[in-house]
Amino acid sequence: MTGHAPPRKALSLRQLIWICLAAMSVVFVASTVMSIAGRATVKRAVAELSGHLVTVQSQVAALNTAYVDQETGQRGYLLTGDPVFLEPYTAGAAAAQQLLTALRSSVAGDTVWSQRLDGVASAAHIWATQSAQPQIEARRNGRIPPDQIEAMTLTGKQQFDQLRVQLRALDTRTHELIAQQIDRIHAAQRLANIIQIAAAGVLFAVVGGFIALLQRVLTRPVNSLVRDVRAVADGNYDRPIQVGGPYEIAVVADAAETMRDRLRTSTTRLLEAERVDEQARLAADLHGRTIQRVFGLGLGLTSAAARRSPDLTPFITETDEIIRDLRQVIFNLDEAAASPGGQTRLRAAIIDVVETSAGALGFTPSLDFAGPVDECATQQSVQAALLTVLREALNNIAHDGGATAAAVEVVATPEQLSLRVQDNGIGVSSSNPEGRSRRTLGGRAAKWGGQATVRTGEGGVGTVVEWKAPLPSG
Repeated sequence: MTGHAPPRKALSLRQLIWICLAAMSVVFVASTVMSIAGRATVKRAVAELSGHLVTVQSQVAALNTAYVDQETGQRGYLLTGDPVFLEPYTAGAAAAQQLLTALRSSVAGDTVWSQRLDGVASAAHIWATQSAQPQIEARRNGRIPPDQIEAMTLTGKQQFDQLRVQLRALDTRTHELIAQQIDRIHAAQRLANIIQIAAAGVLFAVVGGFIALLQRVLTRPVNSLVRDVRAVADGNYDRPIQVGGPYEIAVVADAAETMRDRLRTSTTRLLEAERVDEQARLAADLHGRTIQRVFGLGLGLTSAAARRSPDLTPFITETDEIIRDLRQVIFNLDEAAASPGGQTRLRAAIIDVVETSAGALGFTPSLDFAGPVDECATQQSVQAALLTVLREALNNIAHDGGATAAAVEVVATPEQLSLRVQDNGIGVSSSNPEGRSRRTLGGRAAKWGGQATVRTGEGGVGTVVEWKAPLPSG
């Protein structure tokens, strides 16, 4: 099973939900605070208008009334001399003085308004000291001629008209202050509305953004996981399960990927085991029922031909070809049914070939191993070639006859695998066709980058077959 890295530590679903709720709460609280602040500004502006400027406007109107009462009482007393007319004059003067004092403290921060209030007070003082009070004193001292009364009335009217001008200027400034305050109220109201609309827009944008974020980091990984798991459940074990999304989804996906990997490995092993069992069964059937009988037949024919009839040679040759073909088929099956490490047990196969040949040879060849024959990194095809060469060499010994002993030596080194077969038979000669067939063994070695030699043994006794093939490094 192939390993894979554990899922990276991503945000969990709980953390993601808390982040979304916290962000939306912050936006909601901020929008609420800004909206409340805007409404509070509007409320303060309205309170300033209704609680202060409207009062000032009423006081200015009352001040105008107080001066008119003074002027009316002063003129009535001047014309009639009746002391009753002095009551509105006296009351108006007292009220005007109180109103002036109150107005000075009410709008002390506005310079223009204060200047105009000073103008009203100055004009009222001029009218009172130069017209109203002297005329009242003159009337108290006695009757005033009509022409003098007319002159006094004209003078008082002119000076009071100046007072009226100042009162109108003061009233105009009061209305200007009220208009400015109303503009402030409207501006504050607009700002509050804009803040509220903007806050609502930001809140909706945040909610929409988090919906899109959840779609990306939660919905998509879940849908991908469902598709992958469904595909694996349908039998597609080679489809990897993508790991992503929040931590919980990533853990589930990683666990599903592990199970998929194990299922694939188990299925592969099961199929491989079934294939190996079937191939091993076929190899055993061929070897047990066919190859041993054909091999024995070939050795028997070889032995009979050496003793009696040379006409059996074509049958022997054909039998040898059949044996070689069957050996190749069996070895290909054995190769697939090899041990888990991928290597056929070469030592056991060599022993089996040597022991099987004893019946036809009339003796058992000696066998010697040198080096790690089973552990060497040998390709299956090289092993098959070695076993084929060994079988042919032993078959040729039985075919030639005359041999009473043979020695088989297998040497394994990190660099090469070699085979040496020697007998004490008739040796290699130009009149021996089977000796000539031995020389074809060189082609089998050359196929794997090795070499093979067939020669007469020392002293002209027997035949020596030497076969070598290089081993892959590592």
